[in-house]
Amino acid sequence: MKKEQIIQALYEANTVDAIEKAGDEWSAFYQNASPEDKEYLANGIRKFSEYVLEKSKLSSLEMQAVLAEYEAMKLTESQHS
Repeated sequence: MKKEQIIQALYEANTVDAIEKAGDEWSAFYQNASPEDKEYLANGIRKFSEYVLEKSKLSSLEMQAVLAEYEAMKLTESQHS
């Protein structure tokens, strides 16, 4: 597997097992990589971590919006009862 494929596999992983497998492949590749490849992989995993954090923030905001909408619906229903 090429270093680019290793990083891409992280982004494409959509299950816990796939994420673990991609992480294990990243780690194994990193251990035996040249200094240049290690730098590429380190930058790639850093960018991936930032991507995951951003997705997490968006999911949290979406959940807050859903909960706010639900609370507004409950309030409206209780006012009409």
